[in-house]
Amino acid sequence: MGLRSQFIVAWSLAFALLGGCAGHGGFVPANNPAFAPASAPQKVANCKGQKTTKKYARSATKLSTKGGMLCVPTFGGFSGTIAYPPANPSVTMKLISSTTNYNNQLLPLGPSTESPMFYLQLSIAKTTAFGPNVPAGGGLASKALKASQTYTAYGHAEVDGFPVELGSCYLVAKKGKNGGVIAGIGTLLKGQTVPGGAHGLLEIYAGKHASSKC
Repeated sequence: MGLRSQFIVAWSLAFALLGGCAGHGGFVPANNPAFAPASAPQKVANCKGQKTTKKYARSATKLSTKGGMLCVPTFGGFSGTIAYPPANPSVTMKLISSTTNYNNQLLPLGPSTESPMFYLQLSIAKTTAFGPNVPAGGGLASKALKASQTYTAYGHAEVDGFPVELGSCYLVAKKGKNGGVIAGIGTLLKGQTVPGGAHGLLEIYAGKHASSKC
């Protein structure tokens, strides 16, 4: 499989990182102690080095050759982490969280009558290959996500300036200490190679707008 073909496979699965998608091999939902129910929501810390504006929050994380948790920039009541496998070589991934199309350049990926609840932009400057071993944990949390309610995740990517539509899937939120949680175990980036200069966009919509379950 060519480098860019592998990239398309990786990013078509990437939106499932936030949702605990179980419909694909190697990614099975599990109860996450980090999001166990609590009597009252706790204050959510920002990501290390996070920069926050009125329109978005951004951060950058150097991926570890041992794997780890990728912090989602806290913004608009949304926070969380994404589990990722070892990255070889270690490279920096940039993330931008927002709840609006703040620059008028974020394509609406869902139904025309709906607006996304949450946007997450991801980019990587240099090529890296992800290993096969995935740590447990990760999930997107927010008071805006209601336990037992259904949500839909959409994915989009650009490779060398060419758009790639990555599909969608629906998922059901669970109760967590900071609101509802779209959580899972592991990551579907395992074993995939992502080329430098790649950009991805994930969007979360309220309601069920996809036929396949994550």
